[in-house]
Amino acid sequence: MLNRRAALGLLGCFLSVSAGRAGQHPRLTTRQVTQLIFEAPAGQRIDLSNYDLSGLDLSGLDFKGANLSHSNLFGVDLTGANLGGTDLTGAMLDRSILIRANFSNGSMQNASTRRPATYTNMLFDWRDVPNFRNANFKGSRFIARLDGADFGNADLSGADFVSEIGMGAGPNLSLSNCDFSGAKLTAAKLAGLNLSHSDFRGADLRRADLSDVDLANADLSRADLTGANLSGATFKDAILDGVIGLIAELNDR
Repeated sequence: MLNRRAALGLLGCFLSVSAGRAGQHPRLTTRQVTQLIFEAPAGQRIDLSNYDLSGLDLSGLDFKGANLSHSNLFGVDLTGANLGGTDLTGAMLDRSILIRANFSNGSMQNASTRRPATYTNMLFDWRDVPNFRNANFKGSRFIARLDGADFGNADLSGADFVSEIGMGAGPNLSLSNCDFSGAKLTAAKLAGLNLSHSDFRGADLRRADLSDVDLANADLSRADLTGANLSGATFKDAILDGVIGLIAELNDR
């Protein structure tokens, strides 16, 4: 008779094969996800790619660097979860709950994270926001209010933070007081956002769309703005020491 560890292993293999054959997201329960992760041999990265995890309560779970690429995480509760080092390439995280979740050193390339819950209440306490330090967001879509979030050294090349502006979403989209120091924001779409008081020291903003953004009191020391769209951008009291590609006239704003 199979023991539980073997049974779970067979379950995982069966679901993976089924997903590959059908080309659809198989459905897992919270208990199955938790068991698959906790029963995994030490050092083994669990493959949860292409699974349907939508609506599950996975709060507080340590994913141990699991592969969640192309999985459906719509509406999933990830409060306090550790997704550090996980692969979320192409995953769907729309309407998810990301309060205090850790995504540092993970990959979210081409992922969709629209309208997630990132604060416990309307006080917008920065201690609630997820941690994205060193994460890979290339080509991702992230529509959220994330004041105070840590994107330090993250790769946000081509990321889209503003695709819903103009649809009544403006006040709910904000990235003020964020840490973007050392981040790569090449060709990122940030038009119209509140970026005030954010730290962009040494950030790569080449060809980024910064039209109509609010950069009041932001620190842009040594940032590279070569080719960026700065039409309508405001720089009141911003720190511009050593900025590359910024025309001299903007220093007087």
